[in-house]
Amino acid sequence: MELTSAFVLHHRPYRETSSLVDVLTQDYGRVSLVARGLRQKKKRSSSIQIFQPLWLSWYGQGDLVTLSHIEVDEPSYRLVGNASLCGLYMNELLVKLLPLHEAEPEIYLAYRQALSSLQQKSNEQITLRLFEKALLSHLGYGLALTVDVDSGQNIEDEGMYIYHPDSGPRRVFGQQLENTVSGRSLRHLDQEAEFDDVSLKEIKHMMRSVINYYLGGRPLHSRQLFAGLNQFTTKTN
Repeated sequence: MELTSAFVLHHRPYRETSSLVDVLTQDYGRVSLVARGLRQKKKRSSSIQIFQPLWLSWYGQGDLVTLSHIEVDEPSYRLVGNASLCGLYMNELLVKLLPLHEAEPEIYLAYRQALSSLQQKSNEQITLRLFEKALLSHLGYGLALTVDVDSGQNIEDEGMYIYHPDSGPRRVFGQQLENTVSGRSLRHLDQEAEFDDVSLKEIKHMMRSVINYYLGGRPLHSRQLFAGLNQFTTKTN
């Protein structure tokens, strides 16, 4: 097959000298492949790095194919500190949510844009929320952000809502409940603008609930890394 643009999402040892590699490609979506003898070839192995734009090809059929050629496309995105953890989080989402061998060029583009934003040290929370939103949308799980699913009325800035992943936002009244999100925050996410600390915090909790729903209970190890880093930072400050 012809070379296709790709990023490595995750790789792990396989048998004595090979690796199993999950990649995101522009033309074929997520692909799982075997890189035979990779760990014996130091020069070739150095190309199998996350956040590195690549050209690659493979042969074979089925869910697991064999890497045949790999070369570096452009310089790697340089993600430092929290930005690197954000990148690992995006990679893990793609591995766990994307089906195999289904072309998703919009997701590939959203991923590249998110890496560029993280490298430029843009607001990491905004970058992640917009990536999550784009990923869910292109997987067919688009967020309903403008209408109360119970009343059919437009979302109101001053209203408080519980977001149900399988249907959308429902307004709540009276006592403040956990995991509520204001109509104002929903508007910010819908318009992808005007974010502030309050709306980003509410949207983060809402998106975590939505992502967990579609993960079906599978844990995200990158979240544990975030938690560990935050705990370390708290102790050292």
